[in-house]
Amino acid sequence: MRRSRVVATVAAGCVLLGGAGIGVAEAGTIAAEPAGTISVRQAGALWAGAVEVQQAATKVPLRIGIGAPQYDSPGGTVPTIVTVYEVPKSAKVTITAGGTGGSVVFCAGSVWQNPVRRTASRTCYLQLPGSPGSYQVKGSAVVTVGTVVRTVSGTGARAVVADGVATPTPMAGATIQQIERCGNTTDDVWLTFDDGGSKAQLTSILATLKRNNVKAHFFFRGDWARKNPALFKSLTAAGHVIGNHTDTHPALSRMGKTNLVKQIAGGTAATGTPKLLRPPFGAGAFTTRLQDVARGQGYELCRWTTDTYDWDGPSAALMAERIRYGDYRSAPVRAGGVILMHGHGKYTAPGLQQIINTVRAKKLTLPPLK
Repeated sequence: MRRSRVVATVAAGCVLLGGAGIGVAEAGTIAAEPAGTISVRQAGALWAGAVEVQQAATKVPLRIGIGAPQYDSPGGTVPTIVTVYEVPKSAKVTITAGGTGGSVVFCAGSVWQNPVRRTASRTCYLQLPGSPGSYQVKGSAVVTVGTVVRTVSGTGARAVVADGVATPTPMAGATIQQIERCGNTTDDVWLTFDDGGSKAQLTSILATLKRNNVKAHFFFRGDWARKNPALFKSLTAAGHVIGNHTDTHPALSRMGKTNLVKQIAGGTAATGTPKLLRPPFGAGAFTTRLQDVARGQGYELCRWTTDTYDWDGPSAALMAERIRYGDYRSAPVRAGGVILMHGHGKYTAPGLQQIINTVRAKKLTLPPLK
């Protein structure tokens, strides 16, 4: 029996799918021949999908955003995140950056994409000059979808202020990576908790860690530990590692040596090897000056690789998404990474199980409690 020929009409300016890929068509037809027929409905679905890809690649405006700390020491280095918005899921993205006013920027690691937020991001480090002032990162990106190549650039809306006590020499990139990982030389992902928390919050956190056989690092303030001796003792009794987060949580980048030593001495005595000091706000973490003072007190500096921003009140689902994919505020967790949380985060304790599940779903391991 002779098969009928099905023809789908395509309006001018729409998109045709062919063997060579996607192209913009004049008014024309898609013919369904017997040796590979497609229905009108199939042709319409292909056309709609092609239009969506083409629009995403060429019509939705791209923009650049820069996330960075507000301040640090002159001569110090701060991590920034360069993000491209409205990125199609199928896009290939490269990101580079430069600095203003004589500052130096270098980028490290691969670009990560968040398909939920349609963003692509990369960590770039801003090396501040040795003199006070305000400096910015200018990011550039190349976004490629098929044969469509687009470029975009932009500068952060807020400058990074170099203030406080200057550091004499810039910190090497390899040392910065070690401090971000807190000296973690394994592929295990560390869960870390800062500042303090209520009895109910800590009881829940410790129970979840025990149930999942996960050892964590606690960087609680010295003044909190003195006010809550029984709660603080419960952390060590449960077998977790203690770090130093100073006495009262000041910005160490703005303090002279005498006060630095006092703040470290008033912090909780660290356990583990090496003993770790986490600077509040991360300020001064990538400065050779603070590193020298910390080592003089028997400590190595510790920052983080992934920040949940739990202090800001995000839901457990959003924190899990941030850990899985990364976003404009934080890199995703990777092997050997360090996740920053807080004992007082609104949804940290109830969301901790979901966070642990997310790490494990990425085929990453957590250090065992026993």
